[in-house]
Amino acid sequence: MAQRNVVLLIDAENMPPALASAIIEEAMRHGDIFQRRIYGDFSQGTLRDWLEAAPRHALTACQTIAGASGKNGADVALVIDAMDLFHTTDADVFCLASCDGDFTQLAMRMRQGGKTFVGMGRPNASARFQAACDSFTVIYAPKEPAKPVPPPTASAQAPASCRALKAEVLQRAFVSAPRLDGEWVGLSQLMVALKAHQPGFAVEAYGHSQLSKLLAFSGVELADNNRKARLRTPHLKKVVDNGQESRASASN
Repeated sequence: MAQRNVVLLIDAENMPPALASAIIEEAMRHGDIFQRRIYGDFSQGTLRDWLEAAPRHALTACQTIAGASGKNGADVALVIDAMDLFHTTDADVFCLASCDGDFTQLAMRMRQGGKTFVGMGRPNASARFQAACDSFTVIYAPKEPAKPVPPPTASAQAPASCRALKAEVLQRAFVSAPRLDGEWVGLSQLMVALKAHQPGFAVEAYGHSQLSKLLAFSGVELADNNRKARLRTPHLKKVVDNGQESRASASN
């Protein structure tokens, strides 16, 4: 069977750079990657790590700047380039790494044009986007090898000051995490969401030994032997997700 030509497009504003290797590895399973591009406003501090990862993975960084408030320039640029490559190259497979449901129509158009469309994203990726792809693969962050722990010094033995999670961080995590029942979210799913929104997130950095203790300290309601949680705050809060503004209920 002839090797297929693959285009890889990454929504850098929607995917953490820690997943770069796993994304490329998955794309290579579908053929020979001849285009590797990432899209985002890399002047933003949250995306600077992608600029460091780009040369290591032979990725072309496509700088975009958002226009009006709430408008995502990266999404628009990615779609334009995808359609240009659709019409001007002999690409057989388009791989898109994102969790954004706004790419649903792009996936459908590519498939209608006879191309194979492969989606990749985190566990909280849009269900609409996943359904529109020929196949969708959940990409997980690689596990770091355990590091030897040095013997504690006198200063290290002092208890770390406990800190709470910011309300905005909690709101984003609860909005993106899949629900168990109503507003309840499983702690394992919530941990995934927190790490997705804050690459490098660690409970210990807040002075706590367990996620449940950190959540309780942050005012989150726990139940089922600390296996699920929900926000206590009943008011509505504006949430920004993938460049789009929406209103989400923090609790019933």
